[in-house]
Amino acid sequence: MRPDWLIIDGYNLLHEAAGLEALLRSDIQLARHRLVRMVENTAHRMAQQTTIVFDGQEYGQDDALTSKHLEIFYSSGKHTADTVIERLVARFHRPEKILVVTSDRAEANAVLSDDAQVMSSNEFMDQCRLDARKTVPKRTRPGEQPKLGDLFPDGM
Repeated sequence: MRPDWLIIDGYNLLHEAAGLEALLRSDIQLARHRLVRMVENTAHRMAQQTTIVFDGQEYGQDDALTSKHLEIFYSSGKHTADTVIERLVARFHRPEKILVVTSDRAEANAVLSDDAQVMSSNEFMDQCRLDARKTVPKRTRPGEQPKLGDLFPDGM
């Protein structure tokens, strides 16, 4: 069953993303941005709406990365991303239509007890790598209508 909502444990997934762990130690903001760009096509293919939740002091949404189908959210200092994810699942009217991406066993068990689906971060990154090989790079975000120039290779 295709989920309506994909909720991703951001830092959990970031630690599974090849090449981003070193960047995470030197430039956390750039690592998060690259992760979002790496997963947005797969996320859009899998669900109508995606929310990536990061632990953070930036509390709230990241408008620079948020689009029509993708929301970036930071937990407050007093709540972890896991707490935010658990609350989102518990409050959704059809939790069985949510797919949570995490490799945290406690988190997975918590959302499974509310009837949500779970996919490991490693399995999700495998899907992202497969999708990256299948798609032609373009300059538009998923769900946006491309302009003619977006479909031509750079330099033409």
